[in-house]
Amino acid sequence: MAVARKDMDELLGFLARVGGDHLGGRSAIFLVDDNRETLRYGASSGLDARYIEAIDGFQIGPHSPSCGTAAYTGDMVIVGDVASDQLWAPFLELANRHGIAACWSKPLRDANGVILGTYAIYHSDPRVPTHDEMEAIELLAHTASLLIERSVADTQLQNTVDALKRSETATRELSHRVMNTFHVLEGVLVSKIRSMSDPHAKAATSDALERVRAMSLVHHKLFALTQNSEVVIDASSFMDSLVGDLAQAFASEKNLRLILSKEVGITLSAERCAALGLLAVELVLNAIKHAFDEGQPDGLITITLHRDIESVVFSVSDNGKGLPEGQLVAREKRLGAKLIHAFVSDLDAELHVQNLARGAEFKVRFAGMA
Repeated sequence: MAVARKDMDELLGFLARVGGDHLGGRSAIFLVDDNRETLRYGASSGLDARYIEAIDGFQIGPHSPSCGTAAYTGDMVIVGDVASDQLWAPFLELANRHGIAACWSKPLRDANGVILGTYAIYHSDPRVPTHDEMEAIELLAHTASLLIERSVADTQLQNTVDALKRSETATRELSHRVMNTFHVLEGVLVSKIRSMSDPHAKAATSDALERVRAMSLVHHKLFALTQNSEVVIDASSFMDSLVGDLAQAFASEKNLRLILSKEVGITLSAERCAALGLLAVELVLNAIKHAFDEGQPDGLITITLHRDIESVVFSVSDNGKGLPEGQLVAREKRLGAKLIHAFVSDLDAELHVQNLARGAEFKVRFAGMA
């Protein structure tokens, strides 16, 4: 969601829901206001609207309830029993009315240690977090901090881009910040992989790391093609270079061959070329991982790009074992399928999936440029 540049409210809402579901309680994210005096509501899961209205904008200070104190001290505040804690004394009636018996609040910090807000977990029974719950809160808070920090940087960057009217300086700064975002995501994922013992979680996180690196590759290539501030890109040349790098980075170790069949002179806007590149990455990685039986000696993935009257047709096919029932629907809940459908939507295209005599084919058709 972050790589796809989802709205900040949607991202924080998702993180709040994850915390509430995983930790068996209710959750909220609060943000420090511009004057750094109060905490404003950011997102929540399971909290009553009347409670949110009552606490939105409460003071940051040493005698405030959990979140206000956490934002003031910079330390996590764990109130295991609201009824007996002095911090909650002024708000005890409100807490009782909404069934809040425990509240844990973790400060959100940027890379320089500046407090951005807090991540709070509420429980209806008195309790303190376990070791595993503390790790979960740390990860959720760290992720929220990265997203908020990036949102602030994006806002500042957009102001800079508007002021410089898409100058070369703004373009380079934009690319630098996007690449930094990828590097931050890579660093978080690499760190988590090293600390994981669950093989399934480790495999899923490694899969996410692979996608981030592939998306970083797409961005790097697009930036190289737009150094002259051109908004139209030669998609044929772009795909030629991208497929070569995918073959070297992901296919060679599995002894698979990637072949590109392209029509020269196909041009696309930079935005559509980005969506096409990301779709190509996901479909090729999907084929590399799932299309072939272990040890298949003649594994081949074919990528095509050509015109069809007024449309551009792009496809990825393989000579592997094919899809169950010849469709993607059976695995639509998986991340890979969701990404494929998202990139197809960005292209304003339709996805057609079918099994061939041998293997499967994914094909999209979308409007091109003259």
